[in-house]
Amino acid sequence: MFLFIATIFIAELIIALTLITYILKADKAVQDLRKEIIFRKPQIKAGLLGVREGIHIVREKQGLLFEIVKQKRNQYLISLAKMILVYLLLFIIKGKCKKAASICQGILLVKDVWDSVSA
Repeated sequence: MFLFIATIFIAELIIALTLITYILKADKAVQDLRKEIIFRKPQIKAGLLGVREGIHIVREKQGLLFEIVKQKRNQYLISLAKMILVYLLLFIIKGKCKKAASICQGILLVKDVWDSVSA
């Protein structure tokens, strides 16, 4: 009986010593990692500042891109509205008088030339 208890006690000691060894190895690894981080802290800080500046630049460029898209959208909407108005006027006049229709076609031609020159 004493031999069985002694065997279990020795096994528990071996397990405890193994756990203590693993804990000490993990502690040493954490200390080494801490030293490495402290050593590289200026480099890490500079890198993080660079990333922060990069994100700031990307956000600025994104805002500029959205502004350009908004301006182009407004420009095309105005151009579309002008074109619809001219064609509607042409349709209305074309039904009443052929001479006025040719005048409107001339106006439309001048408008198209003007838009191509201004673009």
